[in-house]
Amino acid sequence: MTEIAFQEIPIKEISLLFLGTLSTFLLWRVQHQKDKIKNVESQLSDKKYEMYSELIYILFDLTNGEKVGKKVSQRDLLKRILAIKRDMFIYAPDEIFRKFTKWTLEINKTDNSVSHFKTYFELMKLVRKDMGQKNTKLNIDDFMLFYLQSEEEYSKFKIEYDW
Repeated sequence: MTEIAFQEIPIKEISLLFLGTLSTFLLWRVQHQKDKIKNVESQLSDKKYEMYSELIYILFDLTNGEKVGKKVSQRDLLKRILAIKRDMFIYAPDEIFRKFTKWTLEINKTDNSVSHFKTYFELMKLVRKDMGQKNTKLNIDDFMLFYLQSEEEYSKFKIEYDW
């Protein structure tokens, strides 16, 4: 009688049901992990975008603030740079972190040098690469023309600062 009861148990069907359920669960789990990773990457990208945008806004706010009647105070500038530094420590890749540090050291020098523009440009180029512009071909002249918005002003700048 036990032999007959054992033969009546549908081993194949139970095995297929178990394997199907297990496969479905594993597929769901993999997809769930992928979604979590994608979400974290998206949040990281958003944080980087905010940080990099603020880094660009500072330079433009400093130089164009007086033109539009919104001069940036030293206190405000310091607060903004400290916020960038805080975020840079968490979110920036090492190369950008180091270039930002180099740039902040250069702008703190008291020799009124404009060499920090070259470091800032290198920083912006790294930022562009980190944000997806892997094959950027911009050079310092492209950057300075974009920043100054005048070929004449840039020519004067190059002569004045011996670039």
